[in-house]
Amino acid sequence: MPSDSTIADRLLQGDRRAAANLATRPLKPRRDNLVERPWGGQRLCAFKGLSAPAGRRFGESFEISADDADDEARLHPSVLELPDGSTITLPALLAVHADTLLGEEFVGRYGRRFPLLPKLLDVAELLSVQAHPPGNTEVYVIVDADESATIRLGFAVDVDPATLIAKLAAGRRDQQRLLELLGADAADELQALLKGWLARRTARPTELRSALVERLRAATKWAEVDTILTSLHETYWGVLESLNAIPVEAGDVVYNSNPPRVVAASGKPASAEVHALGNTEGRGVLALEIRRPGPTFRAWDNVRFPLRQLDIDAALEAVNLAATRPEDFVVEPTRVRPGVRRSVDCEYFRLEHIEPTVGVPVEVASSSPHCLHALAGRVGVFRAGEAIATLERGESALVPAGVGAYRILAVDEPAVVIRVSLPPYGD
Repeated sequence: MPSDSTIADRLLQGDRRAAANLATRPLKPRRDNLVERPWGGQRLCAFKGLSAPAGRRFGESFEISADDADDEARLHPSVLELPDGSTITLPALLAVHADTLLGEEFVGRYGRRFPLLPKLLDVAELLSVQAHPPGNTEVYVIVDADESATIRLGFAVDVDPATLIAKLAAGRRDQQRLLELLGADAADELQALLKGWLARRTARPTELRSALVERLRAATKWAEVDTILTSLHETYWGVLESLNAIPVEAGDVVYNSNPPRVVAASGKPASAEVHALGNTEGRGVLALEIRRPGPTFRAWDNVRFPLRQLDIDAALEAVNLAATRPEDFVVEPTRVRPGVRRSVDCEYFRLEHIEPTVGVPVEVASSSPHCLHALAGRVGVFRAGEAIATLERGESALVPAGVGAYRILAVDEPAVVIRVSLPPYGD
C-alpha cells in the first residue's frame, strides 16, 4: 500500500494488522451524531458537552449505529476518528473487518453488523403514537427529567382495532381537509397555533376563530372548520387517554415489553407495546433508548403539521391491544455483583448499570462484543494494568471481542456506565 495512505484507506483495503490494532481497545464514535426532530429540545448538546447552535432542536443522537439494513442507521452511521485524523464509518469498517472486531461466532449469529441501535432521546414535546415489528422490545433509561414528567406506554384499556383504525384514519382525513380549507402553505402556522391549543383538555375551537377566519377562502366555511377542530381535539385526547401515563425521573428504567401474562396468552415473542414518549405539558425527558434495529410504525402523529407518513394498520397489527398497567413496565435494577446492577435480561439484550468509584474498580469479564454508554461522571478503562480508553458523560463505545476482560475505574464521581450485551451472554 502507498506509504501516504491513511489508516482509514488501509482498513478499507483490507489491512488486517490495522484492524487487529483497533480490536484491542474500545471504539469511541464521534459524539456529534445528532438529528433534529420537531419534538426535540436543547438537552443533548449540553449533556454531550457540544456547542448548541441557536434555534436548533435535536431530538436524537445515534450512539452506536452500525447496521446499514436499518433505514435510520444507514442515514446516521457512527463515525470513528482514527489516530492519524482520518475517519471511517462503523458500517464500512465492519463490512471488511467484522470477523476481527466482532469475532467469527458473533458474525455467524448476527452478520457483519452490530444489531442494536442505542440512542439518546431529548423529548421536549409529545412524540407520535408508534409501534415496532413483533419481536422488538426497547428500554428507556431515564437520564434526566423535568418534575412531574410522564411518558405514554401501553394501552390502559382494551382496544377494538377496527374502531381505533377508523378513528385514526378519520383524523388524518380531517387534517388534510383543514389544509385544503386554509391553504397548503398554512402547515407551519397551523402547527404553531394548534400545539398549545390541543394540549389543553378544555380548549374549544372558538378560541382559534379570529386567527383562522382570515385564512379561509370564505367565512362561511368556519362551521366546517369548527367541526373539524372539535373532532381532532377529541381524537387527540381520546388516543392519549387510552394510554398509560407513566411518571419518570432520573435513574428510572422503563422496559417497553409485553407483560408476561400477555406473552403467555399470545404464544408469541415479547414485543414492544404502543408508545408515545413525552407529555402534553412539555415536561422534558432525556433518556437512553436501547432497541434492535428495525422500522417504526407511526399510528398517529397527535395532529402535527406538516403531515408525516402514518402506518396505522401496521402499527396496530404489531401491538398488544389488551389493557396494561404502568407497573408492568417500570423495572427496579438488582445488584448482581459489587458495583453492578442489572435491569433488563431478556432474549434480545441485557442491560447492566456499572457504578465504579475512584478507589474501587468494577471488573468486566466478557469476550463478546458489547457497547458502553457513560451517563454520569468520567471513567477509565484498563486491561492488564494498561489504560485503553476513557469515557465521560455523553460518550459511548463499541467494545470489540478482542478486548477481553477489563476493569472500569471512576475518575470523576458519581460515575454511571450502561453496558449492553447480546446473547449468548456468558457471565
